[in-house]
Parts: sequence; C-alpha cells; structure tokens
Amino acid sequence: MKILNNKKDLENNDLFIFIPKFHKIVPLKFNINVNFEDLQEIDDQKKIILDNTINFLNNKNSNNILLWGAKGMGKSTLIKCVAKHVNSNFRKKIKLIEILNNNILDLVEIICELSQSKYKFIIFIDDISFNSNDNEFRLFKSLVEGSLLSNIDNVKYYITSNLRHLSHKENKSNINQLEEKESNQNLISLSDRFGAWIGFYDSSQEQYLNIVKYYLKKYFIKYSSEIEKSALRWSLEKGNFSGRTAMQFVNNVLNNYK
Repeated sequence: MKILNNKKDLENNDLFIFIPKFHKIVPLKFNINVNFEDLQEIDDQKKIILDNTINFLNNKNSNNILLWGAKGMGKSTLIKCVAKHVNSNFRKKIKLIEILNNNILDLVEIICELSQSKYKFIIFIDDISFNSNDNEFRLFKSLVEGSLLSNIDNVKYYITSNLRHLSHKENKSNINQLEEKESNQNLISLSDRFGAWIGFYDSSQEQYLNIVKYYLKKYFIKYSSEIEKSALRWSLEKGNFSGRTAMQFVNNVLNNYK
C-alpha cells in the first residue's frame, strides 16, 4: 500500500503529516506566520540548522539534528521556519513531514517509500522521549544510525525533545558498577547518533523583554514602561521568560488593541 497518495501531492506541497488511521502521508495547507528572521535570541541555533539544511539540499555533508532543552524556546518553530525560509529562497525544495511521536514504528515503511523519491525530506518529530528499553527506542536508534535505512541520502531527522538524551534513565535497585555503566551507555546511545546537537536554554529577563520589544515593534505598538510591567507580570504568572511566553504576551496585547 502506498503511503503517499500521488506524485502531484509532492510536486504541489512542502508540508505534510503522517495520519496513522489512514496510513497515509497527507499535505497540509497552512501559513507559518512566523519568519526565520523573527526568531530572536537564538542566533547560534538558527545558523547551525540553516547551514545544515542548505548543505542537505545541495548534496553536501549534513547531519540528523537533535534540538533539545528548555520548553518554549522555539525548537519546533525553528524547524518549521527554516523549511519555510529555504523553500522561499532556493529553487530546490525541502519537503517537511511531521511524524507524531507515537508513530515511530511506522518509520520503516515511510523511509522505504521516501527513498524512492527524487525529493529531499526532513522527518520532523516533536517532543520525543523514550524509556531506554522501549521497542521504539531500539528501532529509532537503528534507523538514525546502524540500519541500511540510515544510509538513505534524501532523508534527515530533525527531532525536538526537552531531554538531552531523549530517554529516561531506568531506576534499578541493587545495580553494580558495571551494570550502571552499561545503563548509562544505553541511555546516551540514541542521542549520540545525531550528528548535530542544538541546545536551547532558559531566557533571562533581558532576553525575554527584547523578544517582547521586537514583536511589538513588528506590529507597530509602542513599547512603554507600563507595557514592560505588564510583560513582567505575565512572565511571573507563566513562571518563565521563554520566547513562547513573550509571544503569548504580545498576542494578548494585540487582542486588546483590536
């Protein structure tokens, strides 16, 4: 059974999602309303993923990428924005396919079919984590590096997780030193197979306010001491200074200006 409906879907679309109920990859029609340039306070991370994606597109050395770290700092948004940016600026196109994190077992069939296409694909899996003894953990580890399917040259994995090593450490009692070492090695054995790690860290108050200022300016709203106080109250209620919190505050301001 074909997972892709037809060749025209690939020709006419750049964004896709795998629907397990129908066992199909289907195109998505929506506008990503944030641009690559709009992502603030993560310039180093942006450069790594953009350079890697351009290299992949141009058949140069490129890596599977793990984006890990603090929540709300733009990991998944960066993946979507870099695909949009590249497709807007280059003649060749990247096809971004989201696989939900509970559909890992379908990847073998998906990758086999994609390998027969002329297009370049980024497999995007958001907010992924495993127990290190899961079947999905062992399979995905092999697919990233180890299996024959790891050598498919038109597919890369861009994965996000709050966990640096994608997996939770097993809590075992009465474990000896050798078993502890083996357990630790197994814990990092998946993340270690990604050629590039991109870390995201909690923003400072200054960085948070810089993001707020940027988006207010973009929407022609004057920044003031009163808005700053409101932005800080908002961050206290949310419990962090993340980019997501900054955007939610700005959206709230925009709603009040309508």
